[in-house]
Amino acid sequence: MDNYTNARDLAELGFLQQALEEAGMPARLIEPNEEVPIPALLATPDTDDESGERYLTFNFVPLDDEDIGDIRLLQLYTIVAPVVVSTARTGLAELLMAVNSRLPLGHFSLNEAGELYYRYVWAVGSAHKLPQPEALHVIDLFLMTLGMFASTIGEVASGSRAANEAIAALNS
Repeated sequence: MDNYTNARDLAELGFLQQALEEAGMPARLIEPNEEVPIPALLATPDTDDESGERYLTFNFVPLDDEDIGDIRLLQLYTIVAPVVVSTARTGLAELLMAVNSRLPLGHFSLNEAGELYYRYVWAVGSAHKLPQPEALHVIDLFLMTLGMFASTIGEVASGSRAANEAIAALNS
C-alpha cells in the first residue's frame, strides 16, 4: 500500500478509536509494521466471564482504487474460538450454514489457522470520513449479533454441545 493510503486509513481508524473510547470501549491503534503491513485498530468490548476477553479488529481491506471506485471496505473481525475440535467440524459446518442464513450482517467461518471467527465488511464512501454515529450503530449491531450466536457456536466448536442439538434449538 502507498503512504497516502496508509496515512488516510490510519487517520480514519484514529477517529474511530476516539469514538469507541468516548463510548466506553478501550481501543488501541496499530501503525503498519513488519508484522502488520496495514493500519489496524484493536478494541476490547465488555465481555462476560464465560467468553473471556475478546478483541475486535478493524482495518480497511487493501484494494487498488480502480478495483472498487468510490468506496472503501472496513473490516470488523473477531476470533470466536481459537481451537475447533476436529470431530466437531462437520457438525459445526452445518450449524454455521444455519446461523449465517439468519444474520443481519457478516458471517461466521473458519480461517486458515482453523480458528472460528466472525467477520463483517462494511462498504463506506471514500470521499468522507467514517460517518458518525452510524459507525457506532454498525459496531453495536455486530456485537449484538456476535452475542446472540457466539456462545452456541463456541460450544459446538469445542465439542461440548452436539451440532444437531444447537440447530434444533436455533429452529425452535
